[in-house]
Amino acid sequence: MQFAKVIGKVVSTQKTGRLEGLPLLVVQNLDGMLEPIPKNAVAVDTVNSRIGDIVLLCGSSSARLTDKTRDACTDLAIVGIVDKVSLKKKDIQK
Repeated sequence: MQFAKVIGKVVSTQKTGRLEGLPLLVVQNLDGMLEPIPKNAVAVDTVNSRIGDIVLLCGSSSARLTDKTRDACTDLAIVGIVDKVSLKKKDIQK
């Protein structure tokens, strides 16, 4: 899994099969300290996240294992919204 921040939305009037009805969001990857990594991607949102949310990404074939993405043509899914990260008894928040 990977941390990311939702930074935008994708508007697509035509989608294939199981992607129909699923939101596509632009995410910026983050490191373990929640600092930005210069890499953006598009992910299928399975948890109703919003712009500005810190989220958990699931990639590769695992992205197709949620109830909403099963058999969908995707290799990146948002599977959680992060409330807090704690490392060595220190909370990290962005």
